[in-house]
Amino acid sequence: MGKRLGRALVGAMLLGVGLLPSSTAATAVGGDGTAAGGSGTRYYVDAVHGSDDVKGTSPGRAWRTLQKVNETTFDPGDQILLRAGQSWGGQLWPKGSGATRRPIVIDKYGPGAKPAIHGGGEVAETVRLFNQHDWEIRNLEVTNAKPLTGEPGTNLRDLRGIEVAGDAGGTLSHFVIDGVDVHDVTGEVNWIGGDVAGNKPGVTFQTGWDRSKNTGGIVFRGTVADIAAPGTATVLNDILVENSSVKRTSFAGIIVKQHTGSSEGAVKTGWGERANATDPRFTPHTNVVIRNNFIQQDGNDYACNGMYVTDVRGGLVEGNVVYRAGTSGIEAYYADDVVIQHNEVYETQQKAGGADSNAIDPDKATTRIVVQYNFVHHNGDGILICQFSFGDTVIRYNTIAGNSRYQIYLHSDRAATAKIYNNAIYSDRSDHLIYGYGSSLNATYDIRNNILYSTRANAALTTSPTITYDNNLYGGAALVVPQSDGRPVLGDPLFTAALTGPFGTEESGPRLDRALALVPTSGSVAVGTGVAIADNGGRDYAGTPIYQGLPDVGAFEYRTPQRQNWESINGVVRDQFGHAVEDATVVVETPRRTYRASTQAGGFYRIAGLPFDTVAAVKASRDGYDAATATVVVRRGDTARQDLTIGLQDTDGSITGRVLDQRAAALAGAVVTVRAGDEVIGSTRSGTDGAFVVPDVPMGTGYTVVAELDGRQVVERSGISVLPAAAADGGAFLLADPEREDLQVHAFDDLPTGALPDGGAGWTVSATGNAVDVAEVPSASDRSVRLTRTANTGGTAGTGVSQVFATPLRGLVTVEARVMRDQPYVSGSNWFGLPYLYNESGAAAVSVAFDKGNIIAYEGPTSRTVGTYELGRWYDVRLVVDTVNQRFDLYLDGTRISDDQPFRTAMPALAGIAFYANSSNYGSAYVDDVRISYGL
Repeated sequence: MGKRLGRALVGAMLLGVGLLPSSTAATAVGGDGTAAGGSGTRYYVDAVHGSDDVKGTSPGRAWRTLQKVNETTFDPGDQILLRAGQSWGGQLWPKGSGATRRPIVIDKYGPGAKPAIHGGGEVAETVRLFNQHDWEIRNLEVTNAKPLTGEPGTNLRDLRGIEVAGDAGGTLSHFVIDGVDVHDVTGEVNWIGGDVAGNKPGVTFQTGWDRSKNTGGIVFRGTVADIAAPGTATVLNDILVENSSVKRTSFAGIIVKQHTGSSEGAVKTGWGERANATDPRFTPHTNVVIRNNFIQQDGNDYACNGMYVTDVRGGLVEGNVVYRAGTSGIEAYYADDVVIQHNEVYETQQKAGGADSNAIDPDKATTRIVVQYNFVHHNGDGILICQFSFGDTVIRYNTIAGNSRYQIYLHSDRAATAKIYNNAIYSDRSDHLIYGYGSSLNATYDIRNNILYSTRANAALTTSPTITYDNNLYGGAALVVPQSDGRPVLGDPLFTAALTGPFGTEESGPRLDRALALVPTSGSVAVGTGVAIADNGGRDYAGTPIYQGLPDVGAFEYRTPQRQNWESINGVVRDQFGHAVEDATVVVETPRRTYRASTQAGGFYRIAGLPFDTVAAVKASRDGYDAATATVVVRRGDTARQDLTIGLQDTDGSITGRVLDQRAAALAGAVVTVRAGDEVIGSTRSGTDGAFVVPDVPMGTGYTVVAELDGRQVVERSGISVLPAAAADGGAFLLADPEREDLQVHAFDDLPTGALPDGGAGWTVSATGNAVDVAEVPSASDRSVRLTRTANTGGTAGTGVSQVFATPLRGLVTVEARVMRDQPYVSGSNWFGLPYLYNESGAAAVSVAFDKGNIIAYEGPTSRTVGTYELGRWYDVRLVVDTVNQRFDLYLDGTRISDDQPFRTAMPALAGIAFYANSSNYGSAYVDDVRISYGL
């Protein structure tokens, strides 16, 4: 592995709480590289000077070949020592087993490079142990690469570098792999599910559990001699992999896996899969530790997962670097009680048809998974919570930064729960902070005490009734605070520095210290604004004991830096109703000087630079409020926290807004009335710019605003709340003409049957490898456009018809069409957008889909099943979109089923429309009588 100084320093700095016992690697190594201790026999192997005709028990009388080693049954305490600097071809598979505290050890002797064993792709495993126990493998170089002679992928086989396996049943214990370098294993890539249309040389989908993900660098697995008569499960116990490097090994770097009986003709055992957390058939491997390893999967398009930790009960994955893995850096699957901590995972990519590119993934049917103290950066996704079926996980005190898609991806099933707290989440390459969609939003997610920082405005924070946001810090560019967060923290976390490299290498180990750039500095809005959480692990990312004072938000508990000789006072100014007061003046008087600050968003203030032991008088004031004062003592160790309440003198507010027509042009002279029930509170008329203000509205909730103008439809909006001394934005009131103003009507009846050409009837047609044609459906005189998709071709545009409007439509726009699905779901996916509406950046803002019998609509970032459909039946779909207020209504057959819902993404103007399907969505759909209009 090279130098360990960097790893040792970081490990000391990040001393954490050990949640699981480490594996017992008992054998020490002498100064010359030979294994020390034990009461067995030492056997030496020398590829140049040895002879298989001698006893092999001294360096001068060493064996020569691996064949001699493989023919020998070794006893407990024996050592097999390969001469450093030499290499062998073929397979190393010594026989016999060790005993408790007397393992059999494979190691090197003499000075020089690690002895190398090259499988050459001619053996399934270069180093193998099978139905054996109590073995330790140290200080080897191992490869198993079959040369490429044809097109890419044709050299991939069922290959591994090192494998420990068994099929005899029972428990096999104590396996240590320490200081090995495994690289260049050309293993095939088999996926459990997926779409067989993606099959290509070396990559196969839909292989099922047992045939999938068995190849790679270091593999531990239970197997059976006869899949039709499996017998009892083989459990591997007390596994330790440490201080090793694994590079360019496909499918994965390190794998732990159990047989389950999924292949054709197999008896289903259920050892490796489970229906619920207490499934009695589930028989996982136990006590697995993977630590201080370097896994590098770049330079190989088939080298996917860094670690695939499946069928494990009791696991510890810590101190590893995983660089440029494919799909997932560290993935747990069908596992219990696994702690993943102090790892650095970065630049994970999509490879070999894999859909993901995440750093860490607690995946299907995983329980009591703890992901803590990790540095996750510059991947596709940061942490993917993909607990299909069921599961529970805790994601805490991690730094998650610079991932290109989602920083945290919510993708679990209804029966799963996740607690996500005290993470520092920094996004500068994505429009998403926390994201999920569809049925994944039925799982329960508790998102609390995190720093959510984005350099891009309105970065997505997905919401649903089962997602709870609480006491998170929202910083950077403007963010939409989820409504469920009743006590958001707003402002600048005042990070210590910009996040830069160098990042973890084989020599340095994980550079967890680079994430210290995200430590908030003195007086940050993150300091002292957290809420206490029970069973929190006891330490923060940097190893600091937590809650020595008020809890903080984010991955770090602030402490005064050692060389800093001053501290800050910070706090929040509120009125008597608990509302934050911005632009209040805060004055701090000390015997030596006076300090001043103004409150920011959320009422937060910060005054820095006060010497320790200063006694300060703090006063908050603002015009129209009664001032408040307090006395604060500044001390070393933590920011001095002082919140203040100033009393509002005038509690009335106002309601503002605009009145526009259906094209978003100003309407002057409209009458605007504010009511509280039947009582008229106030009335006014819109000005020449359409704006209005209704003053002197008492603070309260539930106001109704009505806007009306002769000759136009009346608009009424309810549920408006007025805060004291504040203007409540009632929004824009779009008063449409009584009749719709048609812009386009497409009946398709005059078009010839057959393929619809690109540009036909004004539509862009995409049909690569599939079909878009005019069909005599419902009849020869009433034709429609049929979309038929049977192959995964055509890119993002997929198979369908679309338009981009030369002049984007602003205001109140109605899009209506008749649509029909006629084929049952068979394979692949089934999602047809009927229709999707797009903003000027090409992002979907309103989405309606017909999928596997369900009609699904996005309401904001959340998809919801709004109805079902029958095959062969036509449905009238009508979308009324308000681009000013960013809302829409959805009607099916004239019934409104989505009322005043937010857009999926911002759409100041409707720029495009499409009816289509892409990716692995197969089947057909019909589109007819498309009508695009201004108005209702």
